[in-house]
Amino acid sequence: MKTLVSKILIVVSVPLLFVLWFHHHKVIDGDYTKLTIKMPNEGVAVIDEKERIEEIINAINQGPRNFGAEKPWYNHELASLIFENESGDSKALHYITENQNIKIRFGEIETDLVFGKEDFQESENVSATVSEEVQEKVILEHGTVETYNINGQTFEIIPYHQPYLDFMEELEATKGDREKLFSARVVKPFSKEIYGYEYYGEGDSFYIPPVNTDILREMIVQLDDQYEEISSFIKEGLADSTALLTGSEKVRIYLQPHSPDFNYLEMGGVVAFAADKDVMVLQIDPRKYTERSIKQTIAHEFHHVVTMEVSDWSYRKQHLLDRVIMEGKADTFGKLVYEDYDVAWIEPLNPEATNKVWSFVTENMDSYDMETVTKLHMGRPSSGIPKWSNYRIGFRIMEDFLEGNPDVTLEEWTEMRADEILELSGFGVGD
Repeated sequence: MKTLVSKILIVVSVPLLFVLWFHHHKVIDGDYTKLTIKMPNEGVAVIDEKERIEEIINAINQGPRNFGAEKPWYNHELASLIFENESGDSKALHYITENQNIKIRFGEIETDLVFGKEDFQESENVSATVSEEVQEKVILEHGTVETYNINGQTFEIIPYHQPYLDFMEELEATKGDREKLFSARVVKPFSKEIYGYEYYGEGDSFYIPPVNTDILREMIVQLDDQYEEISSFIKEGLADSTALLTGSEKVRIYLQPHSPDFNYLEMGGVVAFAADKDVMVLQIDPRKYTERSIKQTIAHEFHHVVTMEVSDWSYRKQHLLDRVIMEGKADTFGKLVYEDYDVAWIEPLNPEATNKVWSFVTENMDSYDMETVTKLHMGRPSSGIPKWSNYRIGFRIMEDFLEGNPDVTLEEWTEMRADEILELSGFGVGD
């Protein structure tokens, strides 16, 4: 009886403690003496008045907080608030321009912080100073295609950094619309290059117009300097992956800079996606990537492109279950390539979360609405769905599948449809 009571207390107290922490912890804590405001299409303003900075910090820390949001963060126009102390340490927050809220991990903070045009007009000299410091013409050493053959398959490694520099150069010269210029210089040309049409990527979370362009420029310079190392890690990842599985398509691997406005430290400084059976894209933060994060990412994305090639993926629409199993397969392959494959996004769900996520999947498994995928990927704490649930439940289903079907080969399950994988896994039956 005591054990049961203890378990009940734990179940009740943990969510309660989380709610208390969410509503009362200090989002920004420290003695900051400088605040840089980078607003889309408005330029840069710097506040160094201590009293005003403390007033802004208090407004953020004391503002009402809401779980979740009306729409995903990547559909908002975001500005950056960068707080710095005298030691040079900094803390950046994302400010939603349309409602003056601050975006935080599990939701938003309501504030009435308004930064008017006068702030930016008064800081034209600051903006000019920043521009002078970072706007020296960047000449890239690595901009050509590198062709690589391994285990009978051909790969092209393609640095795709110059369009970002072109975007920044035009933005700085014309003070034009940031979103339109980014679309014209980066998103549409890239879409045309990989698909043959220009409308891919509009509104995609991978292609949010960057605000911190000074940092972006520095990142591109670093990526160019570190190209040889990055390329060697990619080749090692391809060698390890193609030793177990190969396709026949020539695969183009595009290298792009990671967004300077977001911190994906849990991703090891690398975010990626397979755009088609012959295209994968790596967006890399030169300050945070590791050999391990690049090679593990290559294994994951390589399985995606092979799956797209050998299965019927490219010939029909994909519903939620297809996308869940697709991620589960890729992480299972990553685990076969690297025994120490231990990425953050496949951390096991606890039993309660498993039930919540599985209930959501069963209710929506035939849905073609990408919003369902977004809910699983981004998480919805108010509904008991943790972030990355599409990866975590997909990996769990694949674990059950392999345990119950040890004679099915890697090539066979790579090609198998999601509904067949689920049925043979036995996952959810009798739960």
